[in-house]
Amino acid sequence: MAPANPRPRIATVTLNPALDLTIPLPRLARGEVNRAGAAELRPAGKGVNVSVMLGVLGEASLATGLLGGADVPAFTEFLGGLGIATDFVAVPGRCRINVKLVETGTGEVTDINPPGAATPEGALEAVAGKLAHGPGLAVLAGSLPPGLDAGAWAWLAGRLHGQGTRVVLDSSGPALAAALAAPRAARPVLVKPNRDELSALLGRALPDRAALVAAARELQGQGIEHVVVSAGGEGALFALPGATLWVTPPRVRLTTTVGAGDAMVAGLTAALARGLEPEATARLATGCAAAAVSRPVAAAGEGRPELAEIARLAEAAHAERL
Repeated sequence: MAPANPRPRIATVTLNPALDLTIPLPRLARGEVNRAGAAELRPAGKGVNVSVMLGVLGEASLATGLLGGADVPAFTEFLGGLGIATDFVAVPGRCRINVKLVETGTGEVTDINPPGAATPEGALEAVAGKLAHGPGLAVLAGSLPPGLDAGAWAWLAGRLHGQGTRVVLDSSGPALAAALAAPRAARPVLVKPNRDELSALLGRALPDRAALVAAARELQGQGIEHVVVSAGGEGALFALPGATLWVTPPRVRLTTTVGAGDAMVAGLTAALARGLEPEATARLATGCAAAAVSRPVAAAGEGRPELAEIARLAEAAHAERL
């Protein structure tokens, strides 16, 4: 008999969540008093953001990870109100507050991100316990808090692989490098670095499309089946099983770049869960990102993109097979 409340087939893991304070202002004037618009303060972190967009796409997910005990009620209320299941490991202290200054004239964002609270011993193992039900897909996203070494994502990915879970990894720097150096069978099924992150990982410049394609295929040769490299307004490279595409998003009114990468990861994860073909995968991910950067910056999460707008932008994207 199936359990009364089965866990979702997708889980998102955020080890360094935050309260995002997004402040819109016409232009940031350093060293001066800046008059701003209405600010938005909401629970966030890369995996949390992925769960929110998955909800827009109609995909249920479990949001888990590490979270300061005092902040668990706020995250539970926010995500629960969106129909998202939560099961965080409570740790001492409070989560960090990330400040995002959005210049409304250009959409440029200045991020101020503190490091987060220290991680107590045994906390990562407790997160692994939250995933013991064996979700079909797990999104491991974001930075690592103090107290966890660079191999934390690699260790968790190995545990998940052992129980049959496919891993999507959205991280950078030493944490990404460690995950890609893990035994081949335990490596992520999908990674989504941006151009600068991939350049840093490989230790060489990636100045043009040809260089990005070569870099993506190098990672595929290491066992990463799906490699997506975002290049901002230029579009993104999708090196997927069976096809390599460059997809350029349609022109939109840029309001913010906050959460664009997380929205793309959500689209990619939904596509994996649904078994979509390469072009449909790339279009869905691009539509999610384009909708995210053109969403209104509103209070209490009301600025989430609409599903119909995502579908429209996905259809309007230009997909080129390479």
